Amino acid sequence: MLKKITSKIHFIGGMLSLIVISNIVLTIYLNKKQEGDSYIINIAGRQRMLSQKITKEIFYIKSSEVFDFQNLNEDIEIFEKNLFILINGDKKLGVYKPPNSDIKNKLDMVLNLWKPFKKRIMELEKDIKGVKKDKEVMMNKFDDILKISDRVVKEMVKYKLPGRYIDLSGRQRMLSQRMGLYLVRYMDTFSQSYFYVYYKAMKMYDRTLLSFINNKMIKEKKELFKSVSKNYEYWKKFKLYIDNLLAKETKIDISMTYIHNNNVKLLKTMDEAVWLYTDYSREKTNFIKNFLYISGVLALFIIFFTYFTARALERHMENFVNRAKELSKIDPVTQNTPLMVDMCAEEELREASSHINKFADRVKSAFEHSSEALKRAEFAAKELQNIADNIEVALGELGAKERSNFGKNIDDTEDIAIESAENLIQVSKMIQKLKRNLLEIIDSYQKDR
Repeated sequence: MLKKITSKIHFIGGMLSLIVISNIVLTIYLNKKQEGDSYIINIAGRQRMLSQKITKEIFYIKSSEVFDFQNLNEDIEIFEKNLFILINGDKKLGVYKPPNSDIKNKLDMVLNLWKPFKKRIMELEKDIKGVKKDKEVMMNKFDDILKISDRVVKEMVKYKLPGRYIDLSGRQRMLSQRMGLYLVRYMDTFSQSYFYVYYKAMKMYDRTLLSFINNKMIKEKKELFKSVSKNYEYWKKFKLYIDNLLAKETKIDISMTYIHNNNVKLLKTMDEAVWLYTDYSREKTNFIKNFLYISGVLALFIIFFTYFTARALERHMENFVNRAKELSKIDPVTQNTPLMVDMCAEEELREASSHINKFADRVKSAFEHSSEALKRAEFAAKELQNIADNIEVALGELGAKERSNFGKNIDDTEDIAIESAENLIQVSKMIQKLKRNLLEIIDSYQKDR
């Protein structure tokens, strides 16, 4: 319990200072943290956008005739750089490392998803570039197939083969273009309907060409058979080329499917990381609010404490003053009533009352001693006067001769008696003056109170 006035003042001032300083320090610290949170949440939110933009770019490049990978590569670089900053922090940017294990684990999950995702994109970029060149070569080869098929038609017309053969060889020209058209469409869209049309045309072309190679009538025509054989050999190589190209396209298709599926996982995981950062920032904001609420309650408590302490101190001071006034009305010589204050009063008031009581005791003691000394002086003066009177009577009874013999001694004795009486009278006056001074001191003290 606080008993001293100074202790209560120090307690009130210290608590208020602590609350104010704590609010200032915490506000400054958390404001800086909030700035970092805003930057981090912005970066983390941007990662979600970049994951979608990367996927969009790769799908656009795949379906576009112009293969421009600059934007894609820039987005990949930015995503990787931001992810590194989020995981490792950056003091220059004011970005701190993950503040808790949940955020760190979530960012590690994002990193684990990103590594194979990026690897697949880079492979896909390489495959798309390679397929583009292969497509250009493929279209040229389809033109060559068309020319070779056309030569076969002309040879059949030259050798005047039946119309059925000419019709089949003419159809080969159409099939070569049909294969090229639907194969390109399939590679652009991966639509199975386009692949079915291509596959049907390819099988028909292959079956017709094989029937030409095995036909006896055509074998008998050397020039015609030579053209058919050249067509067949070129077709076998070209078919193998198409199969390899379709394998690459299948790989690209698998990669595109992987990117599509894992893009969703990457987006979801990154979104969860953003929400964890948001929750962390919200927790800090709630902490600030709770701290301010607690500080407000403490400040209110200090205000009430100060109010009740001031009222109690005021009551104790009024009690002290009233008791002092009562003391001023008491005769310190005849009455002995000490200045008593409430035992619950502050130590300073109790100590002051103790000193006042001691002072009153000393004044009373001084009055008592001065009164006693005055009485003794008066008694001594009377005794000396009696002695002088007795001596005077005794001298009156002596004769002239005896008086002459004792004259000098008697005169000395009278002088001593007279001087002693005068001294006692002087002492009595000094004691009276001391008494008046003490009374003036008491009156002055009481007026000051």
